[in-house]
Amino acid sequence: MKISEFLFNTGIIHQVKKPSRYLGGEYNQINKENSKVKIGLCFPDIYDIGMSHTGFHILYQLFNEDKDIYAQRVFLPWKDMIEKMEEYKIPLFSLEKLEPINNFDMLAITLQYELSFTNVLKLLDLANIPIYSYERTTEDPIIMAGGPCTTNPEPIADFIDVFFIGDGETVIDDINKILKSNKTRDEKLIDFSKIEGFYVPKFYTLKNTKKDIKISVPISDSFPKRVKAKKVKDFKDHEIPINQIVPNIDIVHKRAVIEIMRGCNRGCRFCHAGMFYRPSRERDSKYLSDKIIEVLENTGYNEVSLLSLSTLDYSNLDDIIDSILPYLEENKIGISLPSSRVDKFGIDISSKLQTGRKSGLTFAPEAGSQRMRDLINKGIDEDEILNVVSIAKENGWNNVKLYFMMGLPEESDDDIEQIVQIARKIKNKSKIKDITVNVSIFVPKSHTPFQYAPFLDMESIKRRIKIIKKLRKYKIRYNIHEPYESYLEAIVARGDRDIGKLIYDVTFNENGYLQQNEEEFNFRAWARSMNRLGLNCIKYIEEYETDDELPWNIIDTLISEEFLKSEWKKSKELILTPDCRWDKCSSCGVCINTDYKIIKKTGS
Repeated sequence: MKISEFLFNTGIIHQVKKPSRYLGGEYNQINKENSKVKIGLCFPDIYDIGMSHTGFHILYQLFNEDKDIYAQRVFLPWKDMIEKMEEYKIPLFSLEKLEPINNFDMLAITLQYELSFTNVLKLLDLANIPIYSYERTTEDPIIMAGGPCTTNPEPIADFIDVFFIGDGETVIDDINKILKSNKTRDEKLIDFSKIEGFYVPKFYTLKNTKKDIKISVPISDSFPKRVKAKKVKDFKDHEIPINQIVPNIDIVHKRAVIEIMRGCNRGCRFCHAGMFYRPSRERDSKYLSDKIIEVLENTGYNEVSLLSLSTLDYSNLDDIIDSILPYLEENKIGISLPSSRVDKFGIDISSKLQTGRKSGLTFAPEAGSQRMRDLINKGIDEDEILNVVSIAKENGWNNVKLYFMMGLPEESDDDIEQIVQIARKIKNKSKIKDITVNVSIFVPKSHTPFQYAPFLDMESIKRRIKIIKKLRKYKIRYNIHEPYESYLEAIVARGDRDIGKLIYDVTFNENGYLQQNEEEFNFRAWARSMNRLGLNCIKYIEEYETDDELPWNIIDTLISEEFLKSEWKKSKELILTPDCRWDKCSSCGVCINTDYKIIKKTGS
């Protein structure tokens, strides 16, 4: 049965939730005929989430600029559609042409979060593509993966043919050139391995460390001992996608998105994104002002988001806002800044953008005590937090969300008590009644100063959750992230290739995909798989020594190991490292490795 017949002649499309997830045909969708090479651009989650991802839109536009390349979108269906596809033996298909993706030349997968790894395997299975890379033949597409999770590719390395580490804009031409060549599949993989940023696992073998953890080493001197990330040096060379696809259904973020800056140099020691996307690189403010209006004209959205890890750190944010505000007000278009730092400047900007009834403000103190804020290099004190919330109240803001973490290195129960107390002080001083405290469990991530830290034991987590629940006495709402989900995220994030066995077993023996979805998460399934395989997963979440061999050291994110070790040591001594945009160079190594001159900022 053809895919189009399955969708439109069987009545299936009327039996599943949100049928528009599977039909394509949205405004600004790219349509091509007779292209030489087909790429399945894949986000391994449902449409609603994948279509909200900015990087996905960027890659879609960039790949399709080549007339010989046709990049089509692929998402993991929801379970109701998966059941029907398996019943009718329908392979996973693209949205643009409703074509089976196992006929494509490449499947390019974005890895945004570790618990999506089981989705990747389910997606390959639905597409009738062999799960393990060694099983694939010349008839199968090359499976490539990119995104932040590639800083430790080992847990999923047995399933991926080639990883790219870095900014995708830098290698679009390389990928297109290799795919268009008449070389064999293996010859193409060799070509990828010769280009900076690409890691081809089949050209590496495994070595055991003293901690019984496997690391990858090259099979010969022809392949690099460490694979260097490749990053954009100047965004003047890369255009913003102005014809963003407009979904036919509500998605997580239904608005125009403009990336104004990439990277963050604030140096929070726990933050994987802040380290991976270094250094801070800005787009020109005049260019941005023009493009924002152009994107809104081409999409019809009534809201625009100025995106970055720390939007308020953009050096000419006032200029952009002053430039576009008349257009936004005339056309009744809203604007949002997804990242708010705790200072008066943030309030001033937010008040400027929102007239009339104020929506909520979000701040991330991250820790309740000053000791812990210094330990993580947050660089703010309690008076700043209290003052800025009071200013927010004076300016008409009536609800505030506060983000904290528990389980940080060197943390005590008293530090968690301080979360309760600072939330109470904020409520009393500001008189804001609507306050929500969100608490996540700290997960140590690769290539950060806290990569050496252990994951907090579950007994301590449960005890500290009880402390957070004291907020009820003060009529303050709270949300606490599922601890067992964080526990598994830590295992996968710090794992080696043996974790691939766990991912495979959970996917196919426990039907354990879509695990990042709150309703679908099933810790018991993972526990059963661990027992069935006899895996000792505790070793992955214990503390590392700074001279230990780490499974993710095969990847070089351009941040020096000396910097990470120094920051780990400074955290224990409560020594702050200032943002190098305001202060002296912190010697992390990124600017040296990228030949990039950082933009200095003065003032707030």
